[in-house]
Amino acid sequence: MLTQLCYASSRVEYENDLLEDLSDILATARAFNQVHDIYGVLYYAEGIYFQCLQGEQSQLEQLFTQISKDARHNQIHRFPDHAIEEIHFKQWSMKYVNQHGKITTLFKKMGLDKFLPHQLNDQQINQFLDLLLRMEESGHATKAKVGIKNRGYQNYF
Repeated sequence: MLTQLCYASSRVEYENDLLEDLSDILATARAFNQVHDIYGVLYYAEGIYFQCLQGEQSQLEQLFTQISKDARHNQIHRFPDHAIEEIHFKQWSMKYVNQHGKITTLFKKMGLDKFLPHQLNDQQINQFLDLLLRMEESGHATKAKVGIKNRGYQNYF
């Protein structure tokens, strides 16, 4: 049965910096997910991870058990799982979406002053996921910018 599993967790800071943690999480997730036909998206902002995974329920349960034991996650909040007809994130074994103003705006419209995904209801989670999906479908690729104000920033992930 195809399932969607979403969770939010607080980042635990150890000796690694954020960039190193995100890089390691994404590399591990992409390798594991590709082998196990799991697809999803990861978003990080304000010390909180949000991840949505889609795939076979048994594979997702195994993966979530591993995630729950990962020392980088604290206060894990698992949202209710949903049976799905199709994989929406089929393009990505694990896509990372950079922190974005559109997401900040969405959360403000929902009455939240900061990124607090664990406070969202099912309808709001779906709005958030739709925005993540639309941002990526519209080719939201980061272009190398030059000039005094944009000194060659490029997306690391």
